[in-house]
Parts: sequence; C-alpha cells; structure tokens
Amino acid sequence: MRRVVLRGFSTEGGPRPDRTALLSLGLVVLFAPLAALSLLPLLWPLRLAGVPLSLGYTVWACSAGLYGLRPVQLALARLLWPVRRPTAAERERLDLVWSRVLRRAAVSERRFRIWVVDLADVNAHCVGRDLICVTTGALAELGDRELAGVLAHELGHHLRMHTAAAAFLVWVLLPLQALALLGSGLALPFARLGRHLRRTERGFGARRWALIAAGRLEAGLRLAFAAPGVVAFAVKNAAGREAEYQVDAYAVDLGFGAELLSALRWFEACAAPAAVAPLVPGPRRARHAAAREARPTHPPLERRMAAIIARLDAAPAAVPPQGRGRGRSESSRTLLP
Repeated sequence: MRRVVLRGFSTEGGPRPDRTALLSLGLVVLFAPLAALSLLPLLWPLRLAGVPLSLGYTVWACSAGLYGLRPVQLALARLLWPVRRPTAAERERLDLVWSRVLRRAAVSERRFRIWVVDLADVNAHCVGRDLICVTTGALAELGDRELAGVLAHELGHHLRMHTAAAAFLVWVLLPLQALALLGSGLALPFARLGRHLRRTERGFGARRWALIAAGRLEAGLRLAFAAPGVVAFAVKNAAGREAEYQVDAYAVDLGFGAELLSALRWFEACAAPAAVAPLVPGPRRARHAAAREARPTHPPLERRMAAIIARLDAAPAAVPPQGRGRGRSESSRTLLP
C-alpha cells in the first residue's frame, strides 16, 4: 500500500485558505469563462425575447455572492438533507464535546454552528462557511471522544475554507452540468431512433448502417456536451481528496488524532459498505467524515488511517478504546486490539 504523508498546518487562528482552497478558487477563475460560454445556449432564448445577455450574466454573477449569506446556506442544507436544530439533550452533549475542540483550536464558540441531520448513517459534513451537520446516527453510535475527533476533522475543513471554496467552484460548474443535460436532450432522438432500429434491424443492410450512425451521433453529442463538466469535476474531486488528508492532519495536530482514528476504525468495522458514487455528485449526498470505500472526494479509508497512524508515530494498540454512546466509552466493547 502506498504510504501517504500528512502535511500539517497551524492549529491556531481563524479561517484562512490553504493550498487546497486556493486551488479550488483558482479553478473558479479557470472555468468561469467556460461556464459563461456554457450559459450562452441557455440565455439565448431570453435574448430572443428581448432580455439582454448582460442582464442574465449579471444575475448569474450576483448569485455567487448569495452563498455567503447564512440564510442561503441553511436553506441549501435543508434542501439537501433533513437538517434541524439539536434537541436540548443533543445540544448539551454537543456543547460539551464541541467546546473541547474549540478550546484546543483557540476558536470562538460563536463562530460556528452545529445542527443535526435525521439520518441513521454515522456521518458529519460541512455546509457553507460556518455550519457543521452531524447525523443522529453519529450521535447514537460514537463515543464522546470519537465524536470530538470527527468534529475536529470538520472544523479543519472550515478553518482552511475547503467547503466555502468548493461551494463557489460547484456554482461555477453548474452551467457545465446544465450543458451536459442539454447534450443529453439533443441526443435523445438519436437514442430513440437507435432503439427502434435495434428492434427492426436485420442483417447488414441500410438499417444496420443507420443504427451505427445513430449510436455514434448519440455518443458523440453526449461526450461533446458532458466532457467539460467531467474534466472539471475530476479536478475538483482530486482537490477534495487532498483536503481530506490535510484536515486529518489538522485533527492529529490539534490532539484528536487517536480519537479520529478510533472513529474511522469503528466505521470500518461496523458500517455497511458505501455505494459507488457518481463522478458528478447529485442531491442529498452528505460530505462524509468517514467513508469505508473510496469516493470521488474521499481517498480510501485505509490510506487515511495509515497516514494518521504514521503521524501519531504510535502502534495501533496505543489508541485508547472508544465505546458507543455518551458516557459509555470506558465500559463498552472496544473495536481495537
């Protein structure tokens, strides 16, 4: 297995972009002209209706600034996940764990918010520039120290502005996804023609050549319109994988490396295998704090664990055992040697 080295960064101070966030912002600048060009077929009908193209592009540009607003971020979170405010009991536990993480990071408790997602999966993810979402499955299954390791990981994403920068990149890439959908629509008649010819085609006559032509036209249209988005999201996902190593290093340097490693081991031992995710993400896909199988934006779990162990410079047996649920970490079964 290839050895992965975690690169650390300062554990003090407020949010500031690291090289992964700067790469995402650089991709925003790089793909913005292509995104603007992709919008042209979508805005042209408005142009024929008398609406100037400049107005459409202005609205598109101004929409990026809306993402920085807290109500917009929360609305997007509610659109994608069943997110809610924590109950009194959940708030009491989260405040206890979260305050430990923030004290180590020297960050104000008012800077970030934690909400709960009603999902049985053991997950956590970031939204916008100050929101962290924790699933009810994570609250039910993870011990307090393991939960602290996961929250330290997510805090690293916010402090290094990974989520905010990636959100602006996704905003730029939305026109490329729309362009891919347009290509699929244009290819649909050729797909239907191919299905019809496939039912009636016999031998190698004219219908056979028409079937081949229809198939190639369909594939060509889909490829031509989808290629820019596929390339852009491949670069974005590569940056996301690098970000996971960086925030793992942050959790280790903050003093929660053993806790995060224990949470990842718990997930590896108990969680069901994750389904293969598409290269271009769809709705209702949480940003997982731990993924058992490789995902587009997450490296393989075993590589992350090996890198954390190497940074801790300790044997796996030295990791403190963690139980399930609040207040049971010492008496519950351990998943560690």
